[in-house]
Formats: sequence, C-alpha cells, structure tokens
Amino acid sequence: MKKYFVDTNIFIRYLVNDEPEHADRVEKLLDKAEKGEIRLVTGPPVFFELAWTLKSFYEMKKDEIYSRLLSIAGIPGLDVSDIDVITESLEIYKKHPIEFADAYISVLSKKLDTDGVMTFNKKHFNRLDVTLYPV
Repeated sequence: MKKYFVDTNIFIRYLVNDEPEHADRVEKLLDKAEKGEIRLVTGPPVFFELAWTLKSFYEMKKDEIYSRLLSIAGIPGLDVSDIDVITESLEIYKKHPIEFADAYISVLSKKLDTDGVMTFNKKHFNRLDVTLYPV
C-alpha cells in the first residue's frame, strides 16, 4: 500500500474550504485512507503550522482552532506521529492563553523526563505546570 505524508496546506484546504475544488480532492483522499486504499501520515510540525495559520491568516478564535486540530488528529486512516503528545498539548492549549507550540513543548519536556524547560519565554511557561530552568 502506498503511504504519503500530508502537509499543512492539504489540511487547510479541507478545514476552511476556501478553495472548494481542493477541499473536494482532499475529502476524496481522506475517504481512500479511511477505506485502507492508501495510508496517510503527518506529524507535529504540521499541527504547529495549522495552529499558526488558522490564527494569523484566518483569524480564528482559539476554541475553533482547538476543535479543528482535534478533528484532524482523529481522522480515520491518518497516522499522526506523537499523537499522544499532540492530543495532550491540545487540551493544555485550550485551557491556557498560550500558543500551541508552547503547550507541545511543555508536554514533550515531561514525556522526555527532563528537569525543566530552558526558555526566555517565561510569560507563557509560567502559566503551565512545568519547571523553568534559569538561563
């Protein structure tokens, strides 16, 4: 079976339907994946780009971004690398006034059993249950 990595722009077309012809083509691809005709994969950088693009270009509110990213994570026939970190990060992102990437960093730092996060971005990380290492 053929396997393809799905880039951000594919999901954008599907989520916002700003180019209906593209959105229809993506829907057909997702149907093929769900039926097991092809295998689709994606990963964390795509979720970072999705969150940023939906916020900055499409001016979506955080709740809408959360819902759309969660829907992508749950697409049948799509394998998402680090899905456990992504879904936990989405829950943190939803609850706190931070960017999705910061939520992901906080979750991953715990998963990797680090002693803390080194950052100059104390404003966002102080809102999370993460130890900051002074730089």
